[in-house]
Amino acid sequence: MSQPRTADDASVLAERTAGLTAVLGAFIMISTPVFTITGDMGIHNVVIGAVVAFIAAFQAYRTGEMRSPSVVVAGILALLGIWIAASPFVFGIERELVIGINALGGAIIAILSLVGAYGSVRTSNTTASSA
Repeated sequence: MSQPRTADDASVLAERTAGLTAVLGAFIMISTPVFTITGDMGIHNVVIGAVVAFIAAFQAYRTGEMRSPSVVVAGILALLGIWIAASPFVFGIERELVIGINALGGAIIAILSLVGAYGSVRTSNTTASSA
């Protein structure tokens, strides 16, 4: 039989997904000079990638040190991931590499953030029921 999940298991899930989201945010940011993304899209990727990396790193730190992940922060990261995926179409970019990087990166960021939000909810529910 499997053992019941604890708050630590759920907080580890939230922490790891936030860490992976931070890495993907850094990848979006670094993709501009590596793949020579120019113009407004290049500036967008640097700024939004840095924002995602910072917020996700904060979420991972907060979860790891204080064991209090935030569903709101995970939700904001999910919305930013959706925006990253949609932004090439909003800016009218036709370069397939840029569309692929942003669509795939944004979708993975959104999925990881939603999984992190699930871990955050599980952590808060387990903590509340054990108190």
